[in-house]
Amino acid sequence: MTEKINASGLRTLGTPAKPKRTTSPKRSETDKKLADKAKKTLRAEFARAMALKEKLAAESASQADAKGRDAGEADKLRSIVASLEGMSRFAIAMGILTPQENRAIWAEHIEHGLYEGWR
Repeated sequence: MTEKINASGLRTLGTPAKPKRTTSPKRSETDKKLADKAKKTLRAEFARAMALKEKLAAESASQADAKGRDAGEADKLRSIVASLEGMSRFAIAMGILTPQENRAIWAEHIEHGLYEGWR
């Protein structure tokens, strides 16, 4: 009483997966406006975080010279990035942004040095 199982849909190791769809999601006009607003807001937060990062780097350099030690810039940077991650997760969870749109914003700011200065 065994049934024959058709395994044509299974993937074996070493076999390339089918490429995923990379087109933009179909959205209503209201959802498009909301997504654009979310992207603009998230980019503004990233810009604010990058400005704060630069300020912390300058402050850290001056304090390190005065005190002879690191002022904890890396920990502050981690908290800034954690805040950005939370905003991104919220936008994805609410269906406002897709993971691809979110990754594009992150990649843009990583190229501009978001993670520079971490130890």
